[in-house]
Amino acid sequence: MRDMKRIHLFFAVLFLLGLSGCYEDKGNYDFTSINEVAFDEFPKNLELDQFDQLVINPSFTGSLYDKDESKYEYEWRMNSKVIANTRDLDYQIQESLGSYTLRYTITDKENQTKAFATAQLLINSSTSSDGILVVSNQYGKADFSYLRLDKEGVSFAPMFYNRTHDEPLATNVTQLTQTFVDGYPSYVTKYGGQGIKLIADEGLLRFSNVDLEPAGKIDEQFFLEFGSLYPIPDYSQYKPTYLASFISQWRRTPYGSIMNNEYTYIISEDGTYIISYSRNGAPSIYSYLKDSDYRLSPMSFETGRSIPANYNNNVYASWSGTSRRGVFDENTGQFFVYYFGDMKAVDATQVFPGYKAFYGEDTYQSLLCFSAISNGSNSKLCSFDLNQEIPKVASVDASLVSAKSRFFMLRNLPYVYFNTAKGLYKYNILNVASGIAPAGSDQILSLQDFGYDASATITDISLHRGEKKMLVSVSRYNTDEDGNGSELKGDILEINLEGTAPKLINKWVGVCGAKALVIYKYRTFARNDEEYVD
Repeated sequence: MRDMKRIHLFFAVLFLLGLSGCYEDKGNYDFTSINEVAFDEFPKNLELDQFDQLVINPSFTGSLYDKDESKYEYEWRMNSKVIANTRDLDYQIQESLGSYTLRYTITDKENQTKAFATAQLLINSSTSSDGILVVSNQYGKADFSYLRLDKEGVSFAPMFYNRTHDEPLATNVTQLTQTFVDGYPSYVTKYGGQGIKLIADEGLLRFSNVDLEPAGKIDEQFFLEFGSLYPIPDYSQYKPTYLASFISQWRRTPYGSIMNNEYTYIISEDGTYIISYSRNGAPSIYSYLKDSDYRLSPMSFETGRSIPANYNNNVYASWSGTSRRGVFDENTGQFFVYYFGDMKAVDATQVFPGYKAFYGEDTYQSLLCFSAISNGSNSKLCSFDLNQEIPKVASVDASLVSAKSRFFMLRNLPYVYFNTAKGLYKYNILNVASGIAPAGSDQILSLQDFGYDASATITDISLHRGEKKMLVSVSRYNTDEDGNGSELKGDILEINLEGTAPKLINKWVGVCGAKALVIYKYRTFARNDEEYVD
């Protein structure tokens, strides 16, 4: 019985196979060949610095189109962000430090098939080295531009901060400066380097000197966290207007360790603040002249300094200072020597009512001091010698100088550099006591020397610590201080100061916005370019 069932099943299968053999397939099929893309060469791992150019020229072939580039669409993504739609990639890295996935997509225009190639990209810091740092305005908001100086053939990274952050850098920046001592290692690890300082409408802002990322503010919260003041002061009127610093210790000991100390002096509308930074503790904070009758101009300087002598294997690269600061009180119109809250008039017989000081510095001779003051319509240059038992303030009218002029003192010669809107001057500070004002004969550089027309102006200068070269920021915005428009019209010149006449070293055109401030940014402190203790 079972064998009969098997025979019946066998014949049923044969019958079905016979039916299928009689079926005629009348379908109309159109087969299309798919273009397959094969990458001949594509990097797998990349490691570059921030602001470097990321350049990739991928090599690929298509099974149908070979190397016909017109048949494809292209897309480059860094994580989820589209950075280019070109066959080849030439992109300046603006992103923050870290690891990214770079994906290259090729799309066949005809049938929308896609081919992919990926690489892992590690972005390191490019701003930790020596460089040129600029803060300037575009559409009324401040932004950073930066050029690293440790590599040849690199380009300026113009106005990069606001493109990579949700909040603009700042508004109405009035000061750009750098400090060097951040605190003991665990403090720095927790809070990051804070060497770049800006004073703006938002307050006293700190940025890492390594990656230029924000590092908080020196504000009420900072004072409450690190201050030991009692009773706790009222900080409601705290509004910083000026910051200066002084390296009081920077030495290498016989055991190889480095001892660093730096005082930061803040002038605020409600008084003065002194922050002491060292490598062996958290910041120490002192506050003076709060609710006093003094109103200090945004200017403060060490009244004298000298080079400490090295002792055996102790190598000193700091300054020996007086800890006494030169300041100017706007309420009385007088110069004072300020020492941790104690105020002593320099010369009570010389009063300048209605004037404000905008620059002051010690000179080649310890305790010989120099300053510039203005009442808005007239400027004066002043000098006084604290070596004298009864110091006298000498002054001279300076029609070439304005409150927008920037000054840089030479450390070993009786000369100071300053700028006007159109030129650079080198003035003998001993002429103040002789009643000789700066004149046209003191001019060493004119913007016309470098091809600029009458509408261009100098907005800032910065003397290199080696005193052999200088940065000059030039605005082609005419009277526009907000930097309106997409075209950048701020230039940076680098000038060689050696010889009888300045010579142009470099010229970077269109790298910043309006109202630019510029500094040489250093990786570490040194008295000059020849004496390092690192």
